[in-house]
Amino acid sequence: MKVLYLHQYFNTDKGSTRSYEIAKFLVSKNNKVTIITGNSIDSREGIKIISTKTKYKQEYSYLKRLLSFVHYMYKSFFIGVKEKEVDVVYASSTPLTIGLIGMLLAKVKRSEFVFEVRDLWPDIPIELGIIRHEWLKRILLKLESMIYSSADKIVVLSPGMKEDLLRKGVKREKIATVTNFADINYFSRIRSEDKEEALDKLGLKAKFICLYAGTLGFINNIDYILQLAEKTDDPDIVYLIVGDGKEKERLIQVKESKNLSNVIFLDQVSKKEAYLLMAVSHIGMCFVRDNEILNRNSQNKLFDFWAAGKPTLINYKGWQHEVMTKYDAGQGFEYSERSKMIEYVKSMKSDKRMYLKIQENIERLTLNYEKTKLISKLERTLSELVDNDY
Repeated sequence: MKVLYLHQYFNTDKGSTRSYEIAKFLVSKNNKVTIITGNSIDSREGIKIISTKTKYKQEYSYLKRLLSFVHYMYKSFFIGVKEKEVDVVYASSTPLTIGLIGMLLAKVKRSEFVFEVRDLWPDIPIELGIIRHEWLKRILLKLESMIYSSADKIVVLSPGMKEDLLRKGVKREKIATVTNFADINYFSRIRSEDKEEALDKLGLKAKFICLYAGTLGFINNIDYILQLAEKTDDPDIVYLIVGDGKEKERLIQVKESKNLSNVIFLDQVSKKEAYLLMAVSHIGMCFVRDNEILNRNSQNKLFDFWAAGKPTLINYKGWQHEVMTKYDAGQGFEYSERSKMIEYVKSMKSDKRMYLKIQENIERLTLNYEKTKLISKLERTLSELVDNDY
């Protein structure tokens, strides 16, 4: 089958590479894949990649981001129309508007339309007060409903997202849950000398490292890490924050004004470098703002930390907390439980036996999210959709 894959933020080496891993697997199974992305990336590994050359940065204002979405919509539609013999149009949000282009291209190509829900849009920006105008809320909710109705299949990244869609009236049989996945074999291939070198370079060889690696944006709530650092009285515990985003400059100013010597900021790194940092860290961190709707998201970095065998701090009690609790592989905390979280970090540092036991449990948990198994499930879902159409 031929898949026309729409993903504005498609990446092969930085940030989330979910779409890249999916595309590579589909090609390995003798499928054809054309990616239309806003980023400038060359075709590789049998994947045809076409760029709309859409400029986008997390640091952009909301108006500038909107213009970026419109540019991608316009360009991707006319690029997609030129593709021949398309069996499936696979549109990965966000932004939500990508679903509109997927829907239109599927109609033009008379193909199946699959919409992947990575984030609960527009619910999240509405709940967080980012979108306030009533007319805009109505338009986005109407657009969301139209996309869900038009989709032949909807792929969601968490059980909580599925429940949300069911409450909105989407039929159960239309929804497939394919969570983010863990590359469980990668970390075993990292050489010990590379780890030693990384620690020497950072100057953190004798430290207990709590790592955040990802976007420094509004929803990611990196202020929470600074608050933990301020309350942490063990000088051997450090908070390493790696990434870029709209909030970074302000966060660095906060760190300096509070003289937080236990906080280190690094710029965004490649996927390979991020994995090396995960390998040498002791605890991962995945935080969000204090809003119930964010509990249902699927934080991709958490799966990476699990693959690395690292206990991970989360400040919410959603489905990922339930999974960790089930396997005794860590726990989630209520947003307000900063002191408890710090005590947990201290216990992980001081009790090596408990730490190793949790690592063993994480290894068992992670088998459920093995990359090939989950992408195979997605490939079967797409194949069955196409086969049923003939």
